[in-house]
Amino acid sequence: MMVKVLRAAVLLAGSIAMTGASAGTEADYQALRAWCVQRLQNQNNAAWQAANNPQKYFHFHHFCFGMQWENKVVGSASQKERERYVGSIVNETSYIISHAARSHFLMPEVYFLRGWAQYYGKQHIEAESALLNALQLDPRHARAAAQLATLYRATDRRAKAAEVVRTALKLSPNDFRLRKMGEEFGVELPPLVRPPAPKPAAPAEPSQAEPADAAPATTEATVTQEAATAARSAAQVDQDAGTAEGASQGCRFCPPAEIQKRWRESFGEPQKP
Repeated sequence: MMVKVLRAAVLLAGSIAMTGASAGTEADYQALRAWCVQRLQNQNNAAWQAANNPQKYFHFHHFCFGMQWENKVVGSASQKERERYVGSIVNETSYIISHAARSHFLMPEVYFLRGWAQYYGKQHIEAESALLNALQLDPRHARAAAQLATLYRATDRRAKAAEVVRTALKLSPNDFRLRKMGEEFGVELPPLVRPPAPKPAAPAEPSQAEPADAAPATTEATVTQEAATAARSAAQVDQDAGTAEGASQGCRFCPPAEIQKRWRESFGEPQKP
Protein backbone atom coordinates (compact mmCIF):
# COMPACT_ATOMS: atom_id res chain seq x y z
CA MET A 1 0.00 0.00 0.00
CA MET A 2 2.78 2.40 0.98
CA VAL A 3 4.62 1.66 -2.27
CA LYS A 4 1.52 2.51 -4.29
CA VAL A 5 1.05 5.80 -2.46
CA LEU A 6 4.71 6.72 -2.96
CA ARG A 7 4.53 5.85 -6.66
CA ALA A 8 1.42 7.99 -7.04
CA ALA A 9 3.15 10.87 -5.25
CA VAL A 10 6.12 10.68 -7.62
CA LEU A 11 3.88 10.68 -10.67
CA LEU A 12 1.92 13.63 -9.35
CA ALA A 13 5.10 15.55 -8.55
CA GLY A 14 6.16 15.23 -12.16
CA SER A 15 2.95 16.87 -13.32
CA ILE A 16 2.66 19.54 -10.63
CA ALA A 17 3.18 22.34 -13.13
CA MET A 18 0.17 21.29 -15.19
CA THR A 19 -2.67 23.76 -15.09
CA GLY A 20 -5.95 22.30 -13.89
CA ALA A 21 -8.45 22.61 -16.71
CA SER A 22 -11.30 23.29 -14.32
CA ALA A 23 -9.44 24.74 -11.36
CA GLY A 24 -11.25 27.25 -9.24
CA THR A 25 -9.94 30.51 -7.89
CA GLU A 26 -9.10 31.56 -4.35
CA ALA A 27 -12.38 33.48 -4.36
CA ASP A 28 -14.24 30.24 -5.17
CA TYR A 29 -12.51 28.35 -2.37
CA GLN A 30 -13.11 31.07 0.20
CA ALA A 31 -16.74 31.36 -0.93
CA LEU A 32 -17.16 27.63 -0.35
CA ARG A 33 -15.73 27.99 3.15
CA ALA A 34 -17.91 31.02 3.92
CA TRP A 35 -21.00 29.15 2.69
CA CYS A 36 -20.03 26.25 4.95
CA VAL A 37 -19.87 28.52 7.99
CA GLN A 38 -23.36 29.79 7.23
CA ARG A 39 -24.68 26.33 6.44
CA LEU A 40 -23.46 24.88 9.74
CA GLN A 41 -24.88 27.80 11.70
CA ASN A 42 -28.27 27.28 10.03
CA GLN A 43 -28.37 23.50 10.31
CA ASN A 44 -31.84 23.64 11.91
CA ASN A 45 -33.10 26.77 10.16
CA ALA A 46 -35.78 25.56 7.73
CA ALA A 47 -36.11 28.97 6.03
CA TRP A 48 -32.38 29.15 5.33
CA GLN A 49 -32.29 25.57 4.11
CA ALA A 50 -35.18 26.26 1.75
CA ALA A 51 -33.39 29.25 0.25
CA ASN A 52 -29.89 27.74 0.27
CA ASN A 53 -30.51 24.04 -0.08
CA PRO A 54 -27.16 22.28 0.29
CA GLN A 55 -28.24 19.80 -2.36
CA LYS A 56 -27.65 22.60 -4.86
CA TYR A 57 -23.96 21.88 -4.32
CA PHE A 58 -24.41 18.12 -4.36
CA HIS A 59 -21.74 16.30 -2.38
CA PHE A 60 -19.82 19.40 -1.32
CA HIS A 61 -21.80 19.84 1.89
CA HIS A 62 -19.54 17.03 3.14
CA PHE A 63 -16.72 19.56 2.85
CA CYS A 64 -18.58 21.61 5.46
CA PHE A 65 -18.90 18.59 7.74
CA GLY A 66 -15.15 18.07 7.50
CA MET A 67 -14.23 21.74 7.81
CA GLN A 68 -15.98 22.04 11.18
CA TRP A 69 -13.27 19.85 12.74
CA GLU A 70 -10.32 22.03 11.69
CA ASN A 71 -10.05 23.91 14.98
CA LYS A 72 -10.43 20.65 16.90
CA VAL A 73 -7.48 19.19 15.02
CA VAL A 74 -5.23 22.11 15.91
CA GLY A 75 -6.45 22.42 19.50
CA SER A 76 -6.54 18.74 20.42
CA ALA A 77 -5.01 17.92 23.79
CA SER A 78 -3.71 14.52 22.73
CA GLN A 79 -2.55 12.78 19.58
CA LYS A 80 -5.31 10.18 19.96
CA GLU A 81 -7.96 12.90 20.05
CA ARG A 82 -6.36 14.65 17.10
CA GLU A 83 -6.36 11.44 15.08
CA ARG A 84 -10.09 11.07 15.70
CA TYR A 85 -10.84 14.51 14.26
CA VAL A 86 -8.42 13.95 11.39
CA GLY A 87 -10.25 10.71 10.63
CA SER A 88 -13.55 12.61 10.44
CA ILE A 89 -12.09 15.05 7.90
CA VAL A 90 -10.57 12.23 5.86
CA ASN A 91 -13.88 10.34 5.82
CA GLU A 92 -15.84 13.40 4.66
CA THR A 93 -13.34 14.27 1.92
CA SER A 94 -13.22 10.63 0.83
CA TYR A 95 -16.96 10.78 0.21
CA ILE A 96 -16.61 13.82 -2.04
CA ILE A 97 -13.64 12.38 -3.92
CA SER A 98 -15.52 9.14 -4.59
CA HIS A 99 -18.81 10.82 -5.60
CA ALA A 100 -17.85 14.02 -7.43
CA ALA A 101 -15.91 14.42 -10.65
CA ARG A 102 -12.17 14.89 -10.20
CA SER A 103 -12.35 17.71 -12.73
CA HIS A 104 -14.77 19.71 -10.58
CA PHE A 105 -13.33 23.16 -10.00
CA LEU A 106 -13.78 23.00 -6.20
CA MET A 107 -11.94 19.67 -5.88
CA PRO A 108 -8.49 21.26 -5.24
CA GLU A 109 -9.83 22.73 -1.99
CA VAL A 110 -11.12 19.28 -0.97
CA TYR A 111 -7.68 17.76 -1.48
CA PHE A 112 -6.09 20.65 0.39
CA LEU A 113 -8.32 20.15 3.43
CA ARG A 114 -7.60 16.43 3.34
CA GLY A 115 -3.82 16.90 3.06
CA TRP A 116 -3.79 19.58 5.74
CA ALA A 117 -5.59 17.26 8.17
CA GLN A 118 -3.39 14.29 7.34
CA TYR A 119 -0.28 16.37 7.96
CA TYR A 120 -1.48 17.22 11.46
CA GLY A 121 -2.37 13.58 11.96
CA LYS A 122 1.26 12.68 11.11
CA GLN A 123 0.08 10.74 8.05
CA HIS A 124 2.85 12.30 6.00
CA ILE A 125 2.79 10.00 2.98
CA GLU A 126 -0.97 10.36 2.58
CA ALA A 127 -0.78 14.11 3.16
CA GLU A 128 1.87 14.48 0.47
CA SER A 129 -0.31 12.60 -2.00
CA ALA A 130 -3.37 14.75 -1.22
CA LEU A 131 -1.47 18.04 -1.47
CA LEU A 132 0.15 16.99 -4.74
CA ASN A 133 -3.33 16.19 -6.05
CA ALA A 134 -4.49 19.68 -5.06
CA LEU A 135 -1.56 21.28 -6.88
CA GLN A 136 -1.94 19.09 -9.94
CA LEU A 137 -5.54 20.24 -10.25
CA ASP A 138 -4.74 23.86 -9.38
CA PRO A 139 -1.05 24.88 -9.47
CA ARG A 140 -2.08 28.32 -8.19
CA HIS A 141 -3.39 26.93 -4.91
CA ALA A 142 -0.89 28.83 -2.75
CA ARG A 143 -2.10 27.37 0.55
CA ALA A 144 -1.58 23.84 -0.75
CA ALA A 145 1.93 24.73 -1.93
CA ALA A 146 2.81 26.28 1.43
CA GLN A 147 1.47 23.24 3.28
CA LEU A 148 3.41 20.85 1.04
CA ALA A 149 6.60 22.85 1.61
CA THR A 150 5.91 22.72 5.36
CA LEU A 151 5.58 18.95 5.13
CA TYR A 152 8.87 18.63 3.23
CA ARG A 153 10.62 20.85 5.78
CA ALA A 154 9.24 18.78 8.65
CA THR A 155 10.47 15.56 7.03
CA ASP A 156 14.00 16.86 6.32
CA ARG A 157 13.50 17.45 2.61
CA ARG A 158 14.42 21.13 2.47
CA ALA A 159 15.56 21.00 -1.16
CA LYS A 160 12.13 19.76 -2.23
CA ALA A 161 10.47 22.36 -0.02
CA ALA A 162 12.48 25.11 -1.68
CA GLU A 163 11.57 23.82 -5.14
CA VAL A 164 7.86 23.77 -4.29
CA VAL A 165 8.07 27.36 -3.03
CA ARG A 166 10.08 28.49 -6.05
CA THR A 167 7.54 26.99 -8.46
CA ALA A 168 4.54 28.33 -6.56
CA LEU A 169 5.97 31.86 -6.34
CA LYS A 170 6.09 32.05 -10.13
CA LEU A 171 2.31 31.64 -10.17
CA SER A 172 1.45 33.43 -6.90
CA PRO A 173 4.18 36.03 -6.39
CA ASN A 174 2.13 38.08 -3.92
CA ASP A 175 1.30 35.30 -1.47
CA PHE A 176 2.74 36.30 1.91
CA ARG A 177 3.14 32.69 3.10
CA LEU A 178 5.18 31.70 0.08
CA ARG A 179 7.31 34.84 0.24
CA LYS A 180 8.11 34.23 3.90
CA MET A 181 9.06 30.63 3.16
CA GLY A 182 11.06 31.77 0.15
CA GLU A 183 13.17 33.96 2.42
CA GLU A 184 13.65 31.02 4.79
CA PHE A 185 14.83 28.70 2.00
CA GLY A 186 16.93 31.30 0.19
CA VAL A 187 14.66 31.35 -2.86
CA GLU A 188 14.93 34.44 -5.03
CA LEU A 189 11.66 36.32 -4.60
CA PRO A 190 9.92 37.54 -7.75
CA PRO A 191 8.79 41.17 -7.80
CA LEU A 192 5.38 41.88 -6.38
CA VAL A 193 2.63 42.22 -8.96
CA ARG A 194 0.77 45.42 -8.22
CA PRO A 195 -2.79 45.92 -9.45
CA PRO A 196 -3.19 48.51 -12.21
CA ALA A 197 -3.96 51.98 -10.94
CA PRO A 198 -7.56 53.07 -11.59
CA LYS A 199 -8.01 55.50 -14.41
CA PRO A 200 -8.76 59.03 -13.22
CA ALA A 201 -12.28 60.17 -13.94
CA ALA A 202 -12.62 62.76 -16.67
CA PRO A 203 -13.48 66.21 -15.28
CA ALA A 204 -17.11 67.15 -15.75
CA GLU A 205 -17.88 69.86 -18.24
CA PRO A 206 -19.34 72.96 -16.55
CA SER A 207 -22.91 73.67 -17.54
CA GLN A 208 -23.49 76.75 -19.67
CA ALA A 209 -26.62 77.53 -17.68
CA GLU A 210 -24.79 77.47 -14.36
CA PRO A 211 -21.37 78.88 -13.37
CA ALA A 212 -18.71 76.23 -12.71
CA ASP A 213 -18.23 77.36 -9.10
CA ALA A 214 -21.90 77.51 -8.24
CA ALA A 215 -23.22 75.04 -5.67
CA PRO A 216 -25.95 72.75 -7.01
CA ALA A 217 -29.41 73.58 -5.79
CA THR A 218 -30.98 71.06 -3.39
CA THR A 219 -34.51 70.34 -4.42
CA GLU A 220 -37.10 67.80 -3.38
CA ALA A 221 -36.52 65.97 -6.65
CA THR A 222 -32.79 65.79 -5.90
CA VAL A 223 -33.39 64.36 -2.44
CA THR A 224 -35.82 61.80 -3.85
CA GLN A 225 -33.35 60.75 -6.54
CA GLU A 226 -30.51 60.41 -4.02
CA ALA A 227 -32.71 58.27 -1.74
CA ALA A 228 -33.63 56.01 -4.65
CA THR A 229 -29.96 55.66 -5.61
CA ALA A 230 -29.04 54.77 -2.02
CA ALA A 231 -31.83 52.18 -1.89
CA ARG A 232 -30.62 50.60 -5.13
CA SER A 233 -27.06 50.51 -3.77
CA ALA A 234 -28.22 48.85 -0.55
CA ALA A 235 -30.21 46.30 -2.51
CA GLN A 236 -27.14 45.53 -4.62
CA VAL A 237 -25.04 45.02 -1.49
CA ASP A 238 -27.64 42.60 -0.16
CA GLN A 239 -27.67 40.71 -3.42
CA ASP A 240 -23.88 40.53 -3.58
CA ALA A 241 -23.59 39.40 0.03
CA GLY A 242 -26.36 36.84 -0.12
CA THR A 243 -28.11 34.51 -2.46
CA ALA A 244 -30.46 35.40 -5.28
CA GLU A 245 -33.13 35.67 -2.61
CA GLY A 246 -31.04 38.42 -0.96
CA ALA A 247 -29.83 38.93 2.57
CA SER A 248 -33.41 38.72 3.86
CA GLN A 249 -32.96 34.94 3.81
CA GLY A 250 -30.07 35.32 6.30
CA CYS A 251 -27.32 34.07 3.99
CA ARG A 252 -24.94 36.87 4.78
CA PHE A 253 -21.82 34.94 3.79
CA CYS A 254 -23.14 33.06 0.79
CA PRO A 255 -21.14 33.39 -2.43
CA PRO A 256 -21.55 36.66 -4.35
CA ALA A 257 -23.87 36.58 -7.36
CA GLU A 258 -21.14 36.06 -9.98
CA ILE A 259 -19.64 33.12 -8.05
CA GLN A 260 -23.09 31.58 -7.51
CA LYS A 261 -23.68 31.76 -11.25
CA ARG A 262 -20.41 29.91 -11.91
CA TRP A 263 -21.24 27.35 -9.23
CA ARG A 264 -24.71 26.69 -10.67
CA GLU A 265 -23.28 26.25 -14.16
CA SER A 266 -20.67 23.81 -12.89
CA PHE A 267 -23.19 21.79 -10.88
CA GLY A 268 -25.60 21.73 -13.81
CA GLU A 269 -28.30 23.74 -12.10
CA PRO A 270 -30.82 25.71 -14.14
CA GLN A 271 -30.13 29.42 -14.18
CA LYS A 272 -32.40 31.57 -12.04
CA PRO A 273 -34.38 34.29 -13.81
